[in-house]
Order: sequence, then C-alpha cells, then structure tokens
Amino acid sequence: MKRMLLRLSALTAVVVLGLIAIAQAQRSLPPSEPGADVSAPRSNVLRGNSAGDGGRFVMEEPARFNPGPARRLPPADVVVSDQIEDAPVRQTAGARELSAARPEDGPGPDPFNLGNRAPATQGRFGSPAAPAQLQPDTSAEPAKLFDPARPSSNDAAAPATGDSKPTEGPKLLLRVPQNNETAGSPTDGEPSRTVSVMHHHPAVNSALRPVDAVSTPAEAVAAIEGAGRPGAKQLEGSQSPRLTVEKIAPREAQVGKTARFEIKVVNVGEVAAQGVEVHDCVPQGAQLIGTNPPANQGTHGELSWTLGMLKPGEQASVQMDLSPTSEGEIGSVATVTFRTDASARTVATKPQLTLELVAPKQVLIGENVKLSIKLSNPGTGVASGVVISERVPNGLQHPAGSEVEFEIGSLKPGESRQVDLVLKASQAGHIVNSLSARGEGNLKAEQHSDIEVVAPALSVAMTGPAKRYLERQATYTVSVSNPGTAPAKDVQLVTQLPRGMKFVKANNSGHFDPNTNTVSWSLEELPASETGSVTLVAMPIEAGEQKVRVQGKAQQGLTDEKEQTVTVEGLAALAFDVRASDETIEIGGETTYAIHIVNQGSKAASNVRVTVALPAELKATGADGPARDNTQDHQVQFEPIARLEPKGEAMFHVKAQALQAGDLRVKVQLLTDDMRQPLTKEESTRVYADQ
Repeated sequence: MKRMLLRLSALTAVVVLGLIAIAQAQRSLPPSEPGADVSAPRSNVLRGNSAGDGGRFVMEEPARFNPGPARRLPPADVVVSDQIEDAPVRQTAGARELSAARPEDGPGPDPFNLGNRAPATQGRFGSPAAPAQLQPDTSAEPAKLFDPARPSSNDAAAPATGDSKPTEGPKLLLRVPQNNETAGSPTDGEPSRTVSVMHHHPAVNSALRPVDAVSTPAEAVAAIEGAGRPGAKQLEGSQSPRLTVEKIAPREAQVGKTARFEIKVVNVGEVAAQGVEVHDCVPQGAQLIGTNPPANQGTHGELSWTLGMLKPGEQASVQMDLSPTSEGEIGSVATVTFRTDASARTVATKPQLTLELVAPKQVLIGENVKLSIKLSNPGTGVASGVVISERVPNGLQHPAGSEVEFEIGSLKPGESRQVDLVLKASQAGHIVNSLSARGEGNLKAEQHSDIEVVAPALSVAMTGPAKRYLERQATYTVSVSNPGTAPAKDVQLVTQLPRGMKFVKANNSGHFDPNTNTVSWSLEELPASETGSVTLVAMPIEAGEQKVRVQGKAQQGLTDEKEQTVTVEGLAALAFDVRASDETIEIGGETTYAIHIVNQGSKAASNVRVTVALPAELKATGADGPARDNTQDHQVQFEPIARLEPKGEAMFHVKAQALQAGDLRVKVQLLTDDMRQPLTKEESTRVYADQ
C-alpha cells in the first residue's frame, strides 16, 4: 500500500508539472496588436502538452495558385475537421479564428478540451463520440483572422480522463469564407482552393506554402477567342457547396500489425461539389498494405482518389491500411480539392456612333459659318461618355480657340442629338473641316465638309507719261481691278493731284474737288475678275517731281493704293530772226546784219552759240554782241552764252562789205545744249554795180 501511494504521488506531481508547463506555453502565445492587418496569409500555432514532445499544430492560409481551368475557387463554406491535440477552437461568421484558452481566463473546465466532443472516460487525450460542427459566432469582427487573443466560446468540456477507445482525438473545424468575405473568393481571381488537414506527428511536420499565381500576358489574353456558353439555369446565382473533411486514425498502432486510416468527406452545402479529389501519402515509418477504394499511387508514396461529384448531403470515404515499421508517431496530411461551377448570362449590346454634317458650300469672308451636326446611335446599346470634337482649321475661327469640344453624355439606342456649331470665315480659300465624335468603348465617328471661303479684292493702277514739260497737258488712265472670288461692293476710286499739276478734265462723271485737289469716281459693284478704268487730263504748272496718288476703297475694309512720280521739266524754246540794215547795196558799200534771239520757253537755254556764214561776195568787217567774237573774212563765230533765261533776249551784230554784185544769202545758225540740230536762218542781200 505504501508503494502504491508513492506511485500515485509521483504521478500527481508529473501531471501538475505538465499543467504548469502548458499554461506557461499558452501565455507565450503572441496577442494580436490593435489595428493590425490580419487579413494577409499567416500561420497560427497551438502548442500542446503531449508528453513533452514540444510538437506544434501549424495552420496556414490555403495556397493561391492557378492549377488550370479544371479547378475553380468554390464560393462556398468548406468545413474541415481533423484530430489534433490539446487546442480549443472556435469558428466565427465571416472570419476564421483559432484561439487557445489560458488559465488566466478564469476557472473552468480542462483548457485542452475542444468543447466539441463528448466527455472522455479513458486515455490522456480523450475520445469524441462523433465530429460536431461549430455554430457561427456573429459577434466576430470579419477583418481579423486567426486572432489568438480572443477567448474561446467552446471551452466547456469535461477533463480528458477515463476509459475510451484510442481511435479518435479532438477535431478542428475550419470555415472558408464565401464570396463577400475576406479570404479569397471567385471575385479574387483565384480559380481553385486547396484545403489541407494535417494530423500531427513528429515524423510529419509540414504545411501548405503559397504558390505564385500564373499570370497571362495582356497580348495573349487579347488574342484568345471565347468558347464559353451559358450554363444551366440552376447554376445561376450564388453557388455555395460546403465540405466537411475528417481524417480518423487509431490512437495506437503496433509495429507489424495493420492499422486503418480513414478519410471522410461530406457535402453539407446546398449545391453539388464537382471534381472532388482526396490526396494523401504513406506516412514515414509505415508501410502501405492496401487502399479502399484503390488509389492512384505515385513513386514516392503519394496516394490520390477521385471521388467526382458530391451532391448536397452526400458523403464518401477512403481508407488506407498501414503497417508501422518503427516506433514513434506516424501520420500524414490529407488534402481535399474540389471545384464549384457557377454560371451567369448577359446580353451583349453594341452601341454605334454616326455623324451627319450639313455645312454651306460657299461663304463670304467675314461672315458666320453654321455647321449643323446630327449625332446618332444606331446601335443596340447605350453609347456613354460621348464627346464631339472640332479642330478648327486655318481660315475659320471660334472664340474658344482652335480646339472645341461639346459633351453629349449618353445616347440611347436609336437616339439622336442635334448640335449647331457657329464659326467665322477669316481667310479666303478652300477649307476642309473635320468633325469627330468619340465615346467609351473605343466608339468613333468622323465627318468632313468642304467649304469655299470667297472674298473680293482691290487692285488700283495708273498709266501715263512719267516725264512731262511745263504747261504741256498729260492724259492719265486710272484703273481698279477685283482679283478676288466675290464681287466688291461700293467701290470708291480717288486720284490725288499734286500742287504742281492742274486738273483739266475727267470722264465717267469724275468729280473734282478744288479744296483737296482730288478727282473721285464711284462704282456700286465690281464683279470678281473684272477691271474698270477712267481717264484724267492734267497740266504740269511747276517743274520738279510731282507725285500722283491713286487709292481704291470698298466694303469689308478692302483698300489698295498706288503712287506714280511725274518728272516735270521746263522747255527751252529759242526763236531768232536776222535782218540786214540795207537789203540793197552797191559794190563797195556796207550793211549790218542784226541777229535777235529770244528764249520763249520755260527753261533757261545753256551754251547758246551763234555762227554767221558770209558768201564769197561779202566780207566781214566787224561784229559785236553779248559774247566775244571770232571774225574771219567770210565767217563770224561768237563764243557761247552760258545761260539764257526764259523770256531772255540776246542781240548780235555783224558788219559786211560787198565785194561783187549778185543776189547773196547770209546764213545764221543757233545751237544750244538742249538742241540736237542747230536752228538755221538766211537773210538775202542784193549787191549791184554802176553801169
């Protein structure tokens, strides 16, 4: 009896020390920080007290990957259960939480009981009667996942004592969120999800690892031709299959004896789960004896079963018989994959844009150009974000600048919108106006119009002598032309005479204004490419350069001006006569020839030269005049007079003696610098002799 008491005391001490160690380990769990982002994939760890083995249960987010079109992310609740050691678990709606009850939470039942099993009667770990599903806790915060700091709502259970079958342990229920929850849904672009259940043994200590998503290049996506068709009506709407997975292993197996491991899969959802597959592997330290149903086996002990479709409420199970080959804990991770089919349908419409543009073919410069625009949607869908754009070409103007846009908004199928755009013609010539409309979805429409901007033009000219002598009338022709493309209206033609020119007359009702010394004409209209002309007679009254200015004006600010310079010079007009004092003399008698020169012109004569030639019957005996003379027997030549002013006179005298009888001619020549040929005059003298 004393020996039994000593054994019980030692056993009690071991149990107490174990409880203390586990409580300290639970206190070491890191609490969640306030405001921390716990939505990212991470792992949560529960430390157990299984005979001081220091083992851990590791639960991670399912890996994200793209296994191909055959696997799609199920928009459903997936409940996974497995036997784990010494960890209370609770499930909340819209989030996944795994929490460990700690001694400081207050007195209560055994903290290692999950609360979802019947009280155990035998064994250290206890044995549940059957797996149970946890009820959702609507008080949980959806934004926080795997928060170990939250207290468990399922911590009321009996201590793990008593006699029970060592076939089952505590169970973990894991809920995968639906479409509108945090951890991935079909809208996240994840085509499938893998749920792993790990039965912990030292020989197997692994967890799922994230797999990078396989992305498709944009250019490859653009080249893919669609082949999908709408599914059945029952596939429309929310599709939410839900699976529970339970892996059952004996508590103890002996080396060399066969032990059965079973995996149960139940569809507790409302729709069918497609393509259900179970994957497992032969544990390390064990030998595979057989499987039921037969499994596909890999080269390294991988096993897989294809269950196909599980309808709502349907279940399936697979078994593998193992024989341990060495002592120690053995186990493996079972993985269940499935897919969910969902269908949706829509009606594809195609909006279109058409532009109709009405514009004048011809417009006068300076006038407004009205563009009537009709924008229509002859398509089958709504055209949204529609904008009309106008890039104003050269030759047209708009107050808003060179680029004008008008927002239409949306156009329903068959709807039209009328818009007027007013521009101003600013430059003559042929103009191509481009108008475009655009909308969302790469909608485009464009229209062009040809517009001819016409404009009149004025060009004046004057023809007439550019050099004229004083007091000699000159006739000038004044013309006005319209080289433009439109008629010139209200044409005014004005000729401005200088002071040195006197108006004489004008044709075509030319009006002379003596106050301004101008002559003007009026023309109501001058057609395009036409020319009109008038004449003007004027007389120069002052020598020098005289500028005659011609100016044309018309409507629309048309104007043109020309100027012509007329050089007015005076004319040296010399006239002279020769007279003999005695027209009849006898031989030996003398007579005097008087030469009278007058400048009747308006210009001084320069270098006036006089030469007197006598016949042989006469002999020069003397000469005088305003210039020195050079007298010979039969010729008298006077030196040049440098300048003889207008109206000026000069007188020369030459004396001659008759040598022989006869009817004689005396020749006098006058030459100036302004003369090309000399002026010549003769005077007759009769010489007689006594009988």
